[in-house]
Amino acid sequence: MKLVVLGTLSDDIPYHAAIRKAANGSVVLPGAIYDQATVKALRFHARAYLHGHTVGGTNPSLVEALAAGNMVIAHDNPYNRWTAGAAAIYFTDKNSCAERMQQALDDDALVKACGVAARARAREAFRWDDVLLAYENEAYHLLGMTAAKTTAMDHASPGTV
Repeated sequence: MKLVVLGTLSDDIPYHAAIRKAANGSVVLPGAIYDQATVKALRFHARAYLHGHTVGGTNPSLVEALAAGNMVIAHDNPYNRWTAGAAAIYFTDKNSCAERMQQALDDDALVKACGVAARARAREAFRWDDVLLAYENEAYHLLGMTAAKTTAMDHASPGTV
């Protein structure tokens, strides 16, 4: 099984050069891929998605991996815990990361269960109408106004959101 690592790699950066040099035939480093159809295809066919981000908020790539039904292996921090909830398995250091990756290789039942949980988490927590409503309410709050009784979703044309 191949490990595909997406992201910019510059040989001008010593760390990146060392990664490229250390990679063997089972590691594919295609660089950054911006074509969404290609990224979606890679996600769809991936056995698992490794999310190593340690800071930030709700990361879109993590939400997309959940929606794709990937087994998610995520760094254990409040942001990732809030986003993925119980639908991911978590790591805290390189040893636990290696253990989680080995689980992804060895345990078909766990991979399937995590994929089902990931899709459920995405449906439960990241519905567009809920996201739009939260943004709309925040905008009203920032303006010192009371939220409208109707929402943007009430006025959207079918198929536009």
